[in-house]
Amino acid sequence: MLIRQIPLKRGTTAVAANITENSEIQEALKELEIPHPRTVIVLVGGAGGIGFRDKFPMRKAVGVIAQLAEETGSIIVDGGTQAGIMTEIGKQRKRNNFSFPLIGVVFDSLLMQEEAASILDPNHTHFILIPGDDWGAESSWISKIATTIAGENKSITVLVNGGRISRHDVEYSILENRPTYVIRGTGRLADEITLTGNVFAVDITQKPEDVLAFLKSKLT
Repeated sequence: MLIRQIPLKRGTTAVAANITENSEIQEALKELEIPHPRTVIVLVGGAGGIGFRDKFPMRKAVGVIAQLAEETGSIIVDGGTQAGIMTEIGKQRKRNNFSFPLIGVVFDSLLMQEEAASILDPNHTHFILIPGDDWGAESSWISKIATTIAGENKSITVLVNGGRISRHDVEYSILENRPTYVIRGTGRLADEITLTGNVFAVDITQKPEDVLAFLKSKLT
């Protein structure tokens, strides 16, 4: 395992841990000083491909999730790049001066292809870099890392919009027995995915405070 500082946009610097095995997750959390065990929200969904009409409900949904993390003292784990819901959750955290840890999980070979400052979202607080060569390699790791952080505490996955890779994200959460809440009305996969077993729908046309109260009841 390697701990390093990564320069990002606007002169910010992020601390990151490179890991190669599941057994290193616990040590990485300790070295990154990420508080745990703690309740966890796994945020998955649209990166590229979010249509114009879906952007407003996407932002509304992510705003609720940011508020949820802050009010419940939860940690958010996502894909950590400058795209879609990951950029939006970083903006929401910064705009509202929230303090919840925001952890991005990214496959390390991506940083060998391009500069980190052009890939990683500068408003995330920590990054965990994992093995992999293509998009989707992070899916299983996001789920494992979230489970490790939560320990005996509750954790949920929230799907906002999303495409092909997001389906894998949901599948890995199901394998970890983590409930997934699909935000209907945010477009694409979130409006199409079949609700079975541990996958439940939440309607984003409801008042934000009602969505917040419902999701909070699943974490507390």
